[in-house]
Amino acid sequence: MLRILQVLHSAVLFGIVGAGGVYVGCSSASPRHELDHLVALSQPRIILTTSSALSKVQDVCTARGICSSRICVVDERAIMTLVAFAKGQVSTSMPPTSAQKDLSPFRLEELLCHGQTDWMRIDSEEEARVTPACMFTTSGTSGLPKAAIRTHHTIISQHESVHYTVPYSVRRLMALPMSHSFGDYWANLFPLRYGEPLFILPRFDLTEFLAAVQEHQITETYLVPAAVHIIIQTTLPVGERLASLRYIGVSGAPIDGASIERCQSRLHRDAFVGQLWGMSEVGVVFQNRYGDSRHPGGIGTLLAPYEIRLVQPDNGETLVYSNAKLEPTQPHNQMGAPASPTGELYVRGPGVLLGYQGRDGALELDGWFRTGDLAYAHDSHYVIIGRTKELIKVRGYSVAPAEIEALLMQKEPRVRDVAVIGVSLPDGSSELPRAYIVPASKQTPRMTQDQICMLVRQHLASYKAPDGGVIFVEDIPRTAIGKPHRSKLARLDAERDRLEAILVE
Repeated sequence: MLRILQVLHSAVLFGIVGAGGVYVGCSSASPRHELDHLVALSQPRIILTTSSALSKVQDVCTARGICSSRICVVDERAIMTLVAFAKGQVSTSMPPTSAQKDLSPFRLEELLCHGQTDWMRIDSEEEARVTPACMFTTSGTSGLPKAAIRTHHTIISQHESVHYTVPYSVRRLMALPMSHSFGDYWANLFPLRYGEPLFILPRFDLTEFLAAVQEHQITETYLVPAAVHIIIQTTLPVGERLASLRYIGVSGAPIDGASIERCQSRLHRDAFVGQLWGMSEVGVVFQNRYGDSRHPGGIGTLLAPYEIRLVQPDNGETLVYSNAKLEPTQPHNQMGAPASPTGELYVRGPGVLLGYQGRDGALELDGWFRTGDLAYAHDSHYVIIGRTKELIKVRGYSVAPAEIEALLMQKEPRVRDVAVIGVSLPDGSSELPRAYIVPASKQTPRMTQDQICMLVRQHLASYKAPDGGVIFVEDIPRTAIGKPHRSKLARLDAERDRLEAILVE
């Protein structure tokens, strides 16, 4: 059923926007509380859903006092009818809709009996700047998602910033949710703007991904770090199946340079794997261009026409300012440490959101957006080390979970997946890192906490070792695009501690 919505997704999005509406996307697999939250935020006039998610949607609408006649059901029959209509094989003379008869959900093809009208027209840049077109939800890793409002001007500006030429014919494969900002960016407007073929998988499954790349001779794709690690760790022969690939763009969460290089080593010699960085609120702001492999651990160079600042989180002092024409750093010292200090990343430019739906204060003074990511500059490239909200305070030191996770994924082959959170000492005097680890194999002997801590101390400062504990699990809760869902993991961790205390008693 997920495939059905993806076939129509771009057409539905452009139809909504062209009719003067505002598109809001959501996975049909979202838990009920997240769907309820989004419905409350967006106050939708029409909700399109699959048959499999219909009962959940109806429950939410009933609780919110929304009539079921606002629910539109999309299935394979609807798609076939619309295809036949486009070919002139179906008339628009249809019987009254079920919604008109008994206020029940209606079917997508029933909209054909409502006639047609011209697209909404926007006559000035000023109007485009303030006219909402879409709302995309944030990752929600530390709480319920927010809805970032993008105007017509915002969307056009974001796409103008990222286009570049490559020495290969683009045939793109996407295995990301199209309702999320990352998937939307490459799956909706790009194929129409540049006439590039797009192939879609409903989710990343390695076997299906390898088969699709080989069958359709895919040259470009975009993946989250979790998918990159799957490609690195698989024992399947991937070289021949991925031979056509020339570019993999990686985003959604930080990934270390060693993993980027290991993934690239499994591809054709002309292929390139590079990070890019963006958010639902700002679009794509940094990108490693095809062939630029100077800093595989970085997120690339700043794209025009964005400006950025690196700000001291404690006092708001601007440590680094840069735009695409201004070099932000000086040469490195002999120890290789970055000349640019680490600070919280602020972004300003035409691709920044209008605001958050139902919330104030999305932007700082003079239009700056505070991202919450900590970064430093390296030879005009930028490196993300973690998020301010996720930092673990260990005896006054700030520890980024992503740094520990990257080390374990890179150095310990017995780790298939890992997420690190902070846990407080009983007296509240400090936090300690705690690692949740998915073993690479059930047959392989597990590492002990002492072994994991020793490995971390060999490569990082001693206070970054997971002295808060190492817990082995079957999987790590992640968001739709693969970010560790730390708030959910923290709730599960607290419940685990509570149950453990009961059992001890």
